[in-house]
Amino acid sequence: MDLVILDNKVKRAYLEKTMLINFREGKNTFVAFCDFCNKKLSGSIRISKNNLPYEIKVINGEFHHSDGNPENDAIENMKLYCYICHKNVHRWGIIQRWLERARKTKDDLPDSKNLKPMTFRKY
Repeated sequence: MDLVILDNKVKRAYLEKTMLINFREGKNTFVAFCDFCNKKLSGSIRISKNNLPYEIKVINGEFHHSDGNPENDAIENMKLYCYICHKNVHRWGIIQRWLERARKTKDDLPDSKNLKPMTFRKY
């Protein structure tokens, strides 16, 4: 089976499970929410005459595999994030791997919420 069709089937199942709706043949529009920040996301899904999803679009959002493995297409492994949260999830993964290599934990990091943004002087 084509990987895109399988992936679209999982995405469809995820959307139907989280939104408690069933998509019908043709173009369906939907409103969903980011699984992290709850930002409103809109999108569309096209269902073929064979009841297969063949096009899924989410405006300002992306699907994410929670375990980082794109081969794991379990519905429980899928999340829908807005672009900002999806980017930050991946950034956090980079930080976690860096901490692991340095043999540190997140508790070793300084509290930086009061830091001002970095600025660069012109010379």
